[in-house]
Amino acid sequence: MSKRDSRMVIVSARAPFVSGPNGLERAPGGLVSAVLPLMRRARGAWIAAGTEKDASEASEPSFKVHALSVSSETRAGWYGGASNGALWPLSHGFLEHCRFRADDFRAYLEVNQATAARAAEAAPEGSTVWVHDYQLALVPALLRAQRPDLRIGFFWHIPWPAAELLRALPWAAQLVEGMLGADLVGLHVPRYVRAFRDILGELGIPHAAEGDALVARHGGRAARIAAFPIGIDVERWLQLGKDPEIIAEAERLRAKLGGARLLVSVDRMDYSKGIVERLEAIERMLERHPETHERVCFVQIGVPSRESVEAYRDLRQRIESTVGRIQGRFGTLAWKPVHLFARSFAPRDLAPLYMAADAALVTPMRDGMNLVAFEYVAARPKPNGRLLLSSTAGAADILSEAHLVNPYDEDGLVEAITSAVLSDETPEDSERMVALKGKVEGLRVDAWVENFLTQLDDATSEPTSEPAVPMRVVGGAQGGSRSARVG
Repeated sequence: MSKRDSRMVIVSARAPFVSGPNGLERAPGGLVSAVLPLMRRARGAWIAAGTEKDASEASEPSFKVHALSVSSETRAGWYGGASNGALWPLSHGFLEHCRFRADDFRAYLEVNQATAARAAEAAPEGSTVWVHDYQLALVPALLRAQRPDLRIGFFWHIPWPAAELLRALPWAAQLVEGMLGADLVGLHVPRYVRAFRDILGELGIPHAAEGDALVARHGGRAARIAAFPIGIDVERWLQLGKDPEIIAEAERLRAKLGGARLLVSVDRMDYSKGIVERLEAIERMLERHPETHERVCFVQIGVPSRESVEAYRDLRQRIESTVGRIQGRFGTLAWKPVHLFARSFAPRDLAPLYMAADAALVTPMRDGMNLVAFEYVAARPKPNGRLLLSSTAGAADILSEAHLVNPYDEDGLVEAITSAVLSDETPEDSERMVALKGKVEGLRVDAWVENFLTQLDDATSEPTSEPAVPMRVVGGAQGGSRSARVG
């Protein structure tokens, strides 16, 4: 175990454990899968900002999980308001869903301050603190002000918004300056780094290119901003693809189809995922191409999400009504064109679907990365099948051999899906999948963790020529204004 491992503190909105029917279980999601093995080696600490106390306080013998005590009102303003009512839709290009409220920003700042204080208490002298995601973007600067001895990393797990979108955010300057409290800021792909460069320019923060990365100088110190494409637990999916029981289940699924093409999508029920748009494309295909009738079976797994928020409840109703309309218009006693499952599936249950599917439709309107695309490729033991992938997802920057589609091009999306239903696979499809498998297997999540932490180890907070100034985020409790306007 390295010296770095033994002094590691992870900071995130959620704990690595959740309450399940049989007690505490590992929380879902890529972050926990990526970081939990590290923490089991490190015997460090995990700071969970917004998790129910019963799940947060339960620790493994190998490391301690610290819960924050946050009132329901403050949590609503921080998580439901500023994080998911402002930053999430803004970053995904849905300004019409954004609500920028001063009270929400005050709650966001309060939770970030409390999280930074808890991390400052938990971190040993000279240790590494890795802060995660948009809900806690102010923590690096707040923590730096209290503990300048720490090495601090930050990773933003969703798309980084274009500068013209950030102009709408009343506290964009505080957000960026909060992130620049880290020694290393990670984004998914280089185009997000370029977008970050644009906002640095608009804010007047000195910066310089360093290959595909940036070095920004602010507050008397330097921060590096670089791309770190996240991957999946490749070995887990490869093993699932070789499991005899899963192979047999995939064969049973294929036999039930009677020669029809199986298309599959797996998403959270979120407006950024393009589920309604995808369903409407299938409906238009069935309208325009009667020859596709009884030749397609589309399975949409939609995991319910944020159902306390009205917009998400409305989205689920739209999804269910669209599925019902398609079934009513085109279904028969012997054939259902669309199957909707509004629940989560474990990897062992997803694997047979991935293996049996002729194509995966991964067509979000925008996505930071989208690891379903990686899972579909990794689970298939043979280089067959097709991946239809939005060009607006971060994964498209990595998986360029996929069949890239524009989710905003209604006719183009219809024709891409129609081709997946009606056309036979070609040698080119096999070549694409071989290339995709090579890329997916080269982006293992454990390598992502090691790469980020190695570069964080190498990062230096060399002093800049400018005088040290207090981060505006540290005292910006008013929330409705900022001392530097964007644009």
